[in-house]
Amino acid sequence: MKLGKFRVYNFRNIVDSGWIEIDDIITVVGKNESGKTSLLQALWKFNPHKSHPYSLDREWPRARRKERSPKQVVIETEFGFDEEERAELAGIHESARSITGVRIKKNYQGTFFYTFLPTQPIGANDPEWANSHGIKWAVSVIQERMGEPPSDASEHFRNRYAPALAQFIQEIRENGGSAYAIEQADAFKSKIAGFRHPHHPPDQEAIASLNQQLDAAVSELKVDPPLRQAIDTVHEWLPTFIYMDDYRIFTGSAHLDQVQQRFHQKKPTDGDYTIRLIMEQAGLDLEEEVEKGNAQDREQRRYDLDDASETLTRELANRWSQKEYAVRFDIDGQQLFIFVKDAESKTLIRLEERSKGFQWFFSFDMLFMAETGGQFKNAVILLDEPGLHLHAAAQLDLLKRMRAYAENNQLVYTTHLPFMVDSTRLDNIHVCEEKKDEGVKVHQDWAAAGQDARFTLQAALGLSWSQSLFVGQYNLVVEGVTDFWFLTTLSELLRQAGGEGLDEELVITPAGGASKVAYVGTILRGQELRVAVLLDSDPEGKSAYEQLVHQWILAEDHVFLLGRVLGVEGNRCIEDLLDEAYYLDFVRAAYGKELGGKELSAPRDKRSVVQRVETTLKSLGIEKFNKGRVAKRIMQDLAGKSPDAVPSETADNFAKVIAEINRLVMKWRGGKE
Repeated sequence: MKLGKFRVYNFRNIVDSGWIEIDDIITVVGKNESGKTSLLQALWKFNPHKSHPYSLDREWPRARRKERSPKQVVIETEFGFDEEERAELAGIHESARSITGVRIKKNYQGTFFYTFLPTQPIGANDPEWANSHGIKWAVSVIQERMGEPPSDASEHFRNRYAPALAQFIQEIRENGGSAYAIEQADAFKSKIAGFRHPHHPPDQEAIASLNQQLDAAVSELKVDPPLRQAIDTVHEWLPTFIYMDDYRIFTGSAHLDQVQQRFHQKKPTDGDYTIRLIMEQAGLDLEEEVEKGNAQDREQRRYDLDDASETLTRELANRWSQKEYAVRFDIDGQQLFIFVKDAESKTLIRLEERSKGFQWFFSFDMLFMAETGGQFKNAVILLDEPGLHLHAAAQLDLLKRMRAYAENNQLVYTTHLPFMVDSTRLDNIHVCEEKKDEGVKVHQDWAAAGQDARFTLQAALGLSWSQSLFVGQYNLVVEGVTDFWFLTTLSELLRQAGGEGLDEELVITPAGGASKVAYVGTILRGQELRVAVLLDSDPEGKSAYEQLVHQWILAEDHVFLLGRVLGVEGNRCIEDLLDEAYYLDFVRAAYGKELGGKELSAPRDKRSVVQRVETTLKSLGIEKFNKGRVAKRIMQDLAGKSPDAVPSETADNFAKVIAEINRLVMKWRGGKE
């Protein structure tokens, strides 16, 4: 069961975050105080390891008092089921066979609301609908078990049984369903006993058989209705949400009696929770260790600590293959010290003498182990500004480590640090910013991002390549962000394969649609910069071409129409550069739920593959085609591909386009317009 997207409402400075799609890893970029922490904490409290309820008094947004209510929803989520989970739900009831996911909301009271997707008409927590569902289910159970008497029953018996059963079912409908059926089962048995024909012995056998069937129906009705069973099953599958920030770091030593005192006073710090958690993972009890600190038997205490050290070291070795730790506990009176080494360390060193970065890693790994029950999987990990205390190289190492955390989990992290933005996963970067009168919004429209978020993105992308979303001496304007994703990603893969990638000094700027390309190109040209434009060869692209060339904004050879570059007629867009079979596979994957097993094809003609897919989907009852949804899946696939695994047609097409663009950049370098 994987989280597909989430949305936060009315939490601190968030009124409505908008839907945020999540894959294995997403990055939320924004300046300090932009709402990143609020976003993560609202999501964390959806299903934390230990109860952390929402607080209406402290977390309801300011200046919205009239709308304040404990029944207000704080978070809305959507999860998808894998094949195994779908099969288990179908085993509960046949009607669940077409269910592919679930939408779950949680309000300030902590109440969950479930709606199964895509077949459930309204929310499962709607009392009227749930009651109706329960009645229908009770009726279906009785009808299935009791619908027909045995075939050898007398006509006398059958003529009386049919109207009696119809009346019993009507009474079940009118009186609340299964509870009434269970209560009146014996009375119905007595009634059908009176239908026996005195001269037809098989009637007695029919009565015994029907009584047996009614007992089976009652046993089935005593179990929760299928809807309730399905909800309970799904609730058990919910992943644990784990939240980590700098305040939860354990620095390496603590006075246990003081930690105990703060817990007794109900004023523990985040660090107190972490040290107690580490002790619990090693089999040490805080109360016992404080008591032993006042005792005289130091030898037994030393033995216990050595045993705890070995226990924790072994637990980590057995359960967390990504990192190898050796741990030793030491105590002087009431002061506990932890000595730690990892694969890169030569000796055990006090944790408090290790770097802040090491303390962060160790503390998080302890938290991760504890809150997943030692399994290190089926969690949604929420990291608030990780790597703040790490130098640049260590931040890059942390990015690699986070990919390991996400292997059997999902991970959301926030940052304002350029080195903490993974430029190989541009499709998973979200911008978080607070907008006047709207509260915090989270989106992927980089061009509309505020200055601080843009600076982080520009710096991050500039660190890994010179192409960015912004401005340089040599500029290429493209229609949208998917054009940017595909061009930069395929450029890098071609370069890795020994071919030609985009010129390293070229800056790519998505305009946000063909209609805006001329506007962006005009602005850049007005700054006396070298500008080229890449357009789809569809009516909108050709209109932008006419505007740019005929109004003397750009020279004709500075405006590239994709169809012309490829040497083909008709409409072409960036997706047409991809191998068509490859692209259609990802359309099927992205729209698998909506297609429901229906065949998808896109017969070739002069239209672009996107236009042909749109037509096919409409014919299948799917009105809107979101090509960005498909592009994200392709980006995920390309991120894990070796250069030689790229389909040859894809590589050839992108190589043609890149070569044309680079030829123009070479002219610019030679001083020619």
